[in-house]
Amino acid sequence: MKKARKILMLIVIFALIISNLSGTSLSVKAATTSLSFSGEVKDIVGIPGKTVHVKLPVRAIGGYISEPRISVNTKDAPFSAENITLSAEGYSTSNPPQGIYAATTYIEFDLKVKETAKIGTYPLKIDVKFMDYSDEEEKMKEITLQVPSLDVVISEEKEPIQLTVDNVVFDNAIIGNDTELSFVIKNEGEVTALNTRFSVEGYEAAGISPKYSKLNQEAGYNGKLSAGESYQVKLPVRILSTATAGSKTLTINMTSKDIDGAEAPKVENKIYINIDENSNAPKIEIDSTKHAGELKAGSTFNLVTTLRNTGASEAKDIEVEIEGLGVESFLPNYTTKTVKIGNLKQNKKIDAKVPLIVSKEAKGGLKTVTVKISYKDNKGNSYTATNVLYLEVTAADGVSSEGKPNIVISNVTQSPNSPNAGGRVDITFDLINKSKIDIHEIKIVATNLSNTNFSPVNSDPYQYLEKLEGGKKARITMPLLVSNEAAEGVHTLEIKCEYKDNSGTPQSDPATIYVLDVQNNGAASKPKLIISNFTTDIEELRAGSTFNFLFDIYNTHSNVDAKNIKVTVSQAENVFSVTKGSNTFYIDRISAGETKQNSIELKVKSDAVTKAYPLEIKFEYEYAGAEANPTTGEIGEKVTETINLQAVENSRPVVNNIYVGSWGTPTVNQPTAVTFEFYNMGKSTLNNVYATVEGDYTLTTGNMYYIGNVQSGASEYVEMEIIPTLEGTAKGNLVISFEDSNGEEVKVTKEFESVVQGEFVPEFPGGEGTGGEFPMENPVKEPILPIWLFVIIQAAVLVVVIPVTRKIVLSLHLRKLRKKEDLELGE
Repeated sequence: MKKARKILMLIVIFALIISNLSGTSLSVKAATTSLSFSGEVKDIVGIPGKTVHVKLPVRAIGGYISEPRISVNTKDAPFSAENITLSAEGYSTSNPPQGIYAATTYIEFDLKVKETAKIGTYPLKIDVKFMDYSDEEEKMKEITLQVPSLDVVISEEKEPIQLTVDNVVFDNAIIGNDTELSFVIKNEGEVTALNTRFSVEGYEAAGISPKYSKLNQEAGYNGKLSAGESYQVKLPVRILSTATAGSKTLTINMTSKDIDGAEAPKVENKIYINIDENSNAPKIEIDSTKHAGELKAGSTFNLVTTLRNTGASEAKDIEVEIEGLGVESFLPNYTTKTVKIGNLKQNKKIDAKVPLIVSKEAKGGLKTVTVKISYKDNKGNSYTATNVLYLEVTAADGVSSEGKPNIVISNVTQSPNSPNAGGRVDITFDLINKSKIDIHEIKIVATNLSNTNFSPVNSDPYQYLEKLEGGKKARITMPLLVSNEAAEGVHTLEIKCEYKDNSGTPQSDPATIYVLDVQNNGAASKPKLIISNFTTDIEELRAGSTFNFLFDIYNTHSNVDAKNIKVTVSQAENVFSVTKGSNTFYIDRISAGETKQNSIELKVKSDAVTKAYPLEIKFEYEYAGAEANPTTGEIGEKVTETINLQAVENSRPVVNNIYVGSWGTPTVNQPTAVTFEFYNMGKSTLNNVYATVEGDYTLTTGNMYYIGNVQSGASEYVEMEIIPTLEGTAKGNLVISFEDSNGEEVKVTKEFESVVQGEFVPEFPGGEGTGGEFPMENPVKEPILPIWLFVIIQAAVLVVVIPVTRKIVLSLHLRKLRKKEDLELGE
């Protein structure tokens, strides 16, 4: 078999040689070339920040790969490939193989894993490119093959960038001194920090001024801080003389990026430093302030502040500045920004005078100003001190405490003196500014003309003045048309003056002007009905009572009669109501200038409380020349007059069943009980009810016995202790006092009497005093009544007294229980 193969191979070689010699071309299609691993290959294990050397055994199948160009695709992968080479047995680094054969060839490279690599499995793509002849295209063509799939496995991560601040040093931190702020920035993470920068915030609040110009600086060499690397920072600063001693807070802001260019989270690290007082510095304090006279708006004054140097050295170049000045308080009366005072030695004082003006627009009240004092020490360090002052300002003459100027209307005239209905009247008056401040954008307008008998002559909405200076006046004329229906007599005109004060605040002042002696010939005039007088036939209108209400209806017109008059009397709460018939009645006519008296019987509502109630009297009437209302079609006028009638509540307190004594006859000068029943039969609550006694009795509880509030329809059973002061028939007055709904005190007196026995005084036989002897036997006394009569009287007493006594005792007991129950419910 082997011999046959050799013979066949010799025949093929011989044929090729013959074809080459004869120039004949034999086309043989090349087989497809591919790559495969030579043996088993495992996934590559990567470690963040480390470099792994990779050696992959490969071989060519179906051909030979000459001069291959090998590349590793690391796009979107957390690693890179470097130093890619080919190696094989029998070759050296200086003489590497020139291609990949069927025998094992090695692709070698260094796989560098980024320190920011995250845990995961990443595909490793290796491309092999080479040139080969294409029979179809009859030219050399680039072929790209891929090494079989392979993964890079990363099973751990490094800690991210962690920037910290430590070893903070702030020595010699005395107010007014220069010093150095020192601290260390360290990268505590496992990832290199790039473009690391830092800045310090909080200098201004701490009273510190940096003495370096580059506020945002790099940390490390070119901003690079490797894992665990530290960077020492030293910053020159000055502690200002305005700084205060104590603990201060500064914030170190740090930013950085990782190797991928990703921003690390911004770090804000607070540090705490301490500033010490300068024991050798001057210190200016305000000892006192004063000013002469009243601070009235528009006036000038000197604000005198007494300065004292309580420090340890001389204060130089002292200057005083007043802050918080403005048109609403004070204005400077000097041209420079500050007032120069000079120098002040230790433990000395000096007066600083600052000339000021009280603004004309200043409103009355307390004003706040801040006194700022600037000075230096012997080294030229600057210091400041501030103090807040409260100054009382009085409003200017003619200006209210709220700053509103006093604007008045005076010297009012009218032309003609007796304007006619349907004609024109010119109202002229002086608008006077009695204050010392100017007013602007003044508008004078007649208001509510639609409800009066006047209308404007032209369409101008108001009279306008640009300015009215303080203490000046302006003459204003307002032309008006008098309505044809204007009644004769006096009419009122409401005027409003709107303006702005010097501060631009809108102000407004109303005024009433009287138009006198309006005339009307009656052709189109209407009468006016009013209540000219009213009275009642009883003086006190007590709740539940009936009275006659008399009132006079007066026609004020001089020549027009009112006719077909309908009068309606009503009260909205029905406190006053008619007793019979209707509350409406008719009057045929009331002539011009005539008065008619009318009467109607009314009743006061039984539960009315004491106060004044409005009573409305409505007139509906016609007159000659009256025209129909264009809206309703009704002819005539409707007028309502309102008057007030005072009603008095009917309290109706009742005192009943006064009983003196507990279980027997009261004894003189000995406490005993008095009981009575108190009823509120009125419609209103009786407030603060209390009882007192007069006459032959006194209270044991003091001047009064307090009962409390008694609601309408309620009753009280009262038991209090009294002392009879007279033997025999003792008479007394029980006085009940209370407040009605108006808070006025009302007293009710009820008389009572009781038989009082004398005090028991034992007598001894044998004379006065305690001597003598008691007889062993009492002498026999003669009977007062026959025995049979005495028995009959006793039986009658038992028959009558026992039921009555039982009823009284049970009634008293029940009332006591009811009162106790009411008290418990009230609690």
